[in-house]
Amino acid sequence: MLSVVISLLVIFVAICLFRVPIAFALLLACLPYFLLNDRLTVELLAQRMYSGLDSFVLLAVPFFVLAGAIMNVSKVTDRLMALAQAVVGSIRGGLGMVNVSTSMAFGGVSGSSTADVAGLGSVLIPQMERRGYAKEFAVGITAASAVIGTIVPPSIQMVVWGSLTSTSIGAMFLAGVIPGVLIGGGMMVVTYVQARRHGFPKESRPSVAKVARALRDSLLALGIPVLVIGGIVGGFVTATEASVLAVLYALLLGLVVYRTVRLRDLPRVFRESAQLTALPLFALAAASVFAYLLAFYRIPFLMQDAVAGVPPEALLPLVAVVFIVLGTFLDALPAMAIMVPVLAPAITAAGVDPVQYALVAVISLAFGLITPPYGLCLLLSSAIGKLPVLRAVKPMSPFAAVIVGVLILTILVPETVLWLPEVAGE
Repeated sequence: MLSVVISLLVIFVAICLFRVPIAFALLLACLPYFLLNDRLTVELLAQRMYSGLDSFVLLAVPFFVLAGAIMNVSKVTDRLMALAQAVVGSIRGGLGMVNVSTSMAFGGVSGSSTADVAGLGSVLIPQMERRGYAKEFAVGITAASAVIGTIVPPSIQMVVWGSLTSTSIGAMFLAGVIPGVLIGGGMMVVTYVQARRHGFPKESRPSVAKVARALRDSLLALGIPVLVIGGIVGGFVTATEASVLAVLYALLLGLVVYRTVRLRDLPRVFRESAQLTALPLFALAAASVFAYLLAFYRIPFLMQDAVAGVPPEALLPLVAVVFIVLGTFLDALPAMAIMVPVLAPAITAAGVDPVQYALVAVISLAFGLITPPYGLCLLLSSAIGKLPVLRAVKPMSPFAAVIVGVLILTILVPETVLWLPEVAGE
């Protein structure tokens, strides 16, 4: 059985070295076993891919992506930026704080960190550079702050985690609020310190009327997270139904209220959303095949025995390390599909709260979005800023340290993530 693991990993890594996308690399690594083993067939491979996506909960993923895309094309991003600019822009380093606070707000709309980078980075990185910020700093803070979009509700990763583990999605959404706010607040403090050190500019103080106008203009845009979380926690809708409501609400704002979206724009938005959704879900389907193959050769039982020997107090730190390492090389969704069956028995036996376990895993995987070689948010941000990736790593490091600090707090102080779900009765 050990030889199966080694050969799978060797084939997978070898294929990745040829720059084959992760999802195809996973499938190609599995294919020889389905061709050579009499008990495995190519038809079974296709069935396992389908079963990996055959979940009503997973329907929420394309709808949340679509809601974010509609809000983006309807210029909601501009309204969120205007609000952030009015509130924190006058502080030294204010434009960096606008970057962080807008990421928090936009993450509460789209549930996707990559959508955050694409939507905000193309506007904020050039703007920060024109205002006197170092390009490396602008790229680093944009990549790091986008991670918040995976942690604050509605989070696509939490939806997928809920489908894999049957953990309450409403409870996870609420659990992500405090860590998301702590990360955002910590990044603003880092921004202020860096701004003082490097002499970054501050903007003029806006009038009360301007602040009130920015709040009024963005109030409806901020209604999506309220609609989603309120609907799920209140028991009125499921996560999938909430995602459909988010799309309808976004269409109402874009087509009727703001009138910034035309009907002829929608086919393009639908097409781009489908393409954006297909990438992670195809990777999830491929990872389901990989996980099935591991289970077929009883590999999880070997790993479960090793994990079972870990003391309960060390289990969550182990989970964090495992998912941080995996997130460095894999997308979050396939990493979840592969490791959830391995870790589940030990987590259950140790009596770890499933919501705390989920948040530790999600934050750990989110950290992988800014760590090379995978580091998708870092890659996108660097591409937008036309900057070599490694030049953005050093200025990004203090922001990455904030994420690690909140992750440690989540492990050591369970109330950080459990208090809100308990208050809401989730």
